[in-house]
Amino acid sequence: MGLDEFYQQLSDEETSVFSEIADYAAQLGYKPKKAKTQALNFVFNNSKTKKHIMKFSIEKGNPVLKMKFYASATYSHIFRESLRAVVEEFNYKYTGCYNCGKCKDKLEGYEYTYADGRTYFRCGVELISILPITDKDIPEIKKLLKTQHQYYLKDMNHIQG
Repeated sequence: MGLDEFYQQLSDEETSVFSEIADYAAQLGYKPKKAKTQALNFVFNNSKTKKHIMKFSIEKGNPVLKMKFYASATYSHIFRESLRAVVEEFNYKYTGCYNCGKCKDKLEGYEYTYADGRTYFRCGVELISILPITDKDIPEIKKLLKTQHQYYLKDMNHIQG
């Protein structure tokens, strides 16, 4: 599938986790393509929807899954915490709508609400870095990818219809 260069950087356990996710993405029609960046990145695009849904990268020597899952209304702690980490990573700078014109009827993205009631929006154009994942996270990752893919298909059909 073209991910050998990525897998060479991983332990056997990590390779097992990431390859299962890659295989599932392939079933949904997403193919990895090496990004033309200095860091090792593989972006998973779908030729039918013309969207990317996730990225595998190596950051500080560790494998990282970045994905889109804003089409899902609910998700577990690891995904909420990953969203919080992304919101805080740049000191709340990259929050709110970018006014890029990609959203149609409603904002497409993520909301994170703190215990004190502060709410931040993160644009759905952005991928969310998921905290270190293990094999126990795979079923939910697959569920979120499927929901996001179905959202893209519905959106595509809406545009064509």
